[in-house]
This record gives sequence, C-alpha cells and structure tokens, in this order.
Amino acid sequence: MKEIGPHQYWDAKIRPNAMRGNYDKLLSELAVEFGAKETAIQQQINFATTTQQELGDRSHIRTFILNKSAAIEVGFITTPELPNYLKISN
Repeated sequence: MKEIGPHQYWDAKIRPNAMRGNYDKLLSELAVEFGAKETAIQQQINFATTTQQELGDRSHIRTFILNKSAAIEVGFITTPELPNYLKISN
C-alpha cells in the first residue's frame, strides 16, 4: 500500500501506468518474497481489482473471494469497489 497506494487512485484498472516502473519492481520483489512468479502476484491483483461477470470453477471462485477479502482488509480496495453480484455457472 505504501508503494502503490489504494486502487481507487490508480490511473488504470489492473496496474498503475504512471508508476509502472515502481510497480514492476514491487511485483518482482513480492515474487521473490513469496516464492512465486510475478504473473501469479499480478493475477491476485487482477482478482482484487476486477469484476468477474461469471465464474464456474470452484478454485477461481475461492481465489476471487479471498483476494477481494484480503484487498479490503489492507485498504487496497473499498467496499464500493466490490461487485453487486457474482454469477456462478455450473
């Protein structure tokens, strides 16, 4: 949060364009810290910052909900940024 600020102040949906260099460096550092790939960290941010129209896979549903919860808990997103509904297909 200190490095990239709350999502509502970003100039783009899934990554802040104005701070792209700092953002990419942060992704790299987080990947090393958590032993993950940068793309996996970006995917978690995507789930936290986007609205999914429909989810069918249980693991995607779980990941979507957990990422939204974690993002709210740290103040990265606010409750008005949550979707009004989530369609789950079988």
